Amino acid sequence: MKNLRVSENKIFTIYVVAFLLAVYGGMLITLPFAHLGNIIFFNLGALTLPSLALFLGICVLAVWKRNFYFLFLIFVILAFPAPIDDLFPSVRITNIDDRDQVFFPLITRIDLYLILGILLKLTESSSRLQTVKFTLPLKILLIFLLFAFVAHIFNALDLWDVNILLAYTFHIRYLILFLILVQQYNLKKYQKQIVFSFVISLSFLLIEAYINSSVRGTSRLISGSLSLNTFANIAAAIALYMVVLVRHRKVSRIVGFSAIGIALVIIIASETRGAIITLILAYFAIYLLSNHKKIVVNSLKVVMGIFLLGITYLIASNNNYIPERYSYREISDKIEIDFSEKSLNKIINVKWTEQTSSIRSRIDFFDASLNMIVENPSVGIGVGRWNRHKNLYSEDNKIPKVLLDTHNDYLALMSQYGIVLGLLFAWTVFFYPFPPFAKIKKKTDSPLSHLYVINFAMSIAALSNAGFFKHQVSALLLFCLCITIKLRYEPDNL
Repeated sequence: MKNLRVSENKIFTIYVVAFLLAVYGGMLITLPFAHLGNIIFFNLGALTLPSLALFLGICVLAVWKRNFYFLFLIFVILAFPAPIDDLFPSVRITNIDDRDQVFFPLITRIDLYLILGILLKLTESSSRLQTVKFTLPLKILLIFLLFAFVAHIFNALDLWDVNILLAYTFHIRYLILFLILVQQYNLKKYQKQIVFSFVISLSFLLIEAYINSSVRGTSRLISGSLSLNTFANIAAAIALYMVVLVRHRKVSRIVGFSAIGIALVIIIASETRGAIITLILAYFAIYLLSNHKKIVVNSLKVVMGIFLLGITYLIASNNNYIPERYSYREISDKIEIDFSEKSLNKIINVKWTEQTSSIRSRIDFFDASLNMIVENPSVGIGVGRWNRHKNLYSEDNKIPKVLLDTHNDYLALMSQYGIVLGLLFAWTVFFYPFPPFAKIKKKTDSPLSHLYVINFAMSIAALSNAGFFKHQVSALLLFCLCITIKLRYEPDNL
């Protein structure tokens, strides 16, 4: 049986590499017909070339020493200046009549950095491509992703549709590249660099957001690379990860509290309600589930904690001790529910105010996404096509003609991948990394073994935000997933 499993893993390794090469090959084939696929080249801005110089500098350091590669890994994934991606061929992802025409790159700096890491390992003496380890859910997921991708390609309306599908294969591309990268290295040697890379990323994001907000003249802290909600939610997830590391003494208090402090500044200054809720609920959920031997005692503690926080919030709201944006009185008075209606945006009727505008918009996004799911339950409308087709599924064209997303990862995955594949993808990314689901038998002292916290926290943020469709956040979550898989099969290398 052992030899059979090895053989299966080799077959799947060949399969995923071939899949990856086919995707990149498809991009090259379509480039000569760029005008038909709505592709632009070299969209240079003021920060594009400086970003390129920074990226090349990091790559030179990575070639020189592998410690630098992993020191900047999270930074390149999550926080690196987005203008560098404008250098690559990019496809229009908004509709033709949308007010702003937004483009997304066919290939990104994350692709290049991960490929660089793999090549650096393979060029070392006596090194060869290691067979990738696959869990059963991962095998099923990769097979379904291939079928869905092929089905969408054949059902594409035009070359523009094909290029959108190719650009949004970043879910598949990053997953395969991380599976290969993580398998090649003994990450135990680089765990400190990876953890410190989170601190570098948060620090850079805070500085970048402060500059961006000052230029825009807004009081809220807004990142130029990540959308407002995703920016705050991922900061909350990383903060919780650092809380766990400090609690288990897997990182120095200086590093841990520095990262937590920066993350809290981002959450508070961005004024993102969802990030605050994510931080609180994820902390309680992880505290409750992490130790099954004390499940009863922990349940009582969690219930008491939530009760006290709820009472405090109600008292503060009733006495106007908190801003209107966070007050339940300002929100609840503007919402009417009528279950006799059929569409979601009529069942939940939200009166527009400055405080309720985001809630009202979400209801419209959810309604359009549900319509997509109902009409395309098997394979969805195709990943990346939500913006192009959003108003076709929106009642009375309520969705503004600008770049938007579903504001819910579960609806995003099901509407674009289909119900079965969407739910499987969501479970694999958000919940499988949690140790009880991953069936990790041997514990390790590595701080990387706690990366599941980020995925779990983002599963809560996913209820009000589509962070998994921001390619930077997607890459980070897939990295954490691949770490969990390596932990299952090779705990000594973590």
